Amino acid sequence: MAARSPYTPPKFDPAHRIVTLRGKDAFLMREYTRRLSAMLEDSYGEIEWFTFEGSSTSAADVLDELRSFGLLQQHKLVIVEQAEAFLASAAGAKGPSRTRRLLEEYAQNPVPDATLLLKAETWKAGKLDKLIASTGLMHKVDLDEATDLPFATKWCVGRTAKAHEATIEETAVTLLLKRIGLDFGRLDSELGKLASLVGTGGTISRQHVIEMTGISREEQAWAIQEAVLSGRSETALATLRELQDVSRQPTELILWSLIDLLRKLHATAAMQAQGVPVSDICRKQRLFGSSRTPVLRLAGQIETAAFASLLRSVLREVHGIRSGYGQSGRTLERMTIRIADTLNSLAA
Repeated sequence: MAARSPYTPPKFDPAHRIVTLRGKDAFLMREYTRRLSAMLEDSYGEIEWFTFEGSSTSAADVLDELRSFGLLQQHKLVIVEQAEAFLASAAGAKGPSRTRRLLEEYAQNPVPDATLLLKAETWKAGKLDKLIASTGLMHKVDLDEATDLPFATKWCVGRTAKAHEATIEETAVTLLLKRIGLDFGRLDSELGKLASLVGTGGTISRQHVIEMTGISREEQAWAIQEAVLSGRSETALATLRELQDVSRQPTELILWSLIDLLRKLHATAAMQAQGVPVSDICRKQRLFGSSRTPVLRLAGQIETAAFASLLRSVLREVHGIRSGYGQSGRTLERMTIRIADTLNSLAA
């Protein structure tokens, strides 16, 4: 299976009569809608907007709006939100819906003075796809942390300059993405906050991100995974005590993080043994950031059965903690040390 290509933004063209945007990142979907509108205005002058909710509108309403003339003969941008509901067949019906068939007919002869934008979270492939591609654009807003961090980095730098009138250091972007991930709405909010701190024309540094963009409670607990993966029991124990004494992380969250790591190791080892491509493994097991390489390395060195045995023994200890047997703090310390030592010895 070929590796996934890095993400690229849509390339709009004024000749596109039908455009589809599909994806779950609401911020990027809004941003690309704005870019499409700006491109049409540059090409045709002032345009008219018409928006329909796909779950509660008919094909006739949309097509009538596309084909009718505006009062000032302006170019129209007709948007259908929730297009997956708009195109869906009735429950139990077979074949394409009437709406889909009508759009297939329209796509073969679209009007020249209107652009139809279909926005959806999901998309059912069919004959309509080829017809749209012949006269327009189909774009999937689908980013993967394993391959698309360069795009996100470039986006953050550009967004900081254009929307927030500041600059940001590359090390600051790297840390921001590590803490937030590819959530562009949150990224834009944080960039705006950081830009306000440094002022117009200022530069956002890594230290600004450290001070202003806090690590979530879940991210703090996940730090134990990286420490355990090091195979050094003293590092794992020091991280555990910092999480308990400084960050005040609940025992249950740390236990979940340790179990989650062992499950990832077991599943990754099994998938590698089956010949599953690394890109697919990383996506399905959510192996991103600094833990990606050590998890893949350990999973390739240690047999699946060894991870299964370690996971079973840890789950028995967790059951003991939850049942109230012994001191949970001491048991958690022993468990953390044992996992780190076991991973180190198995890899050796």
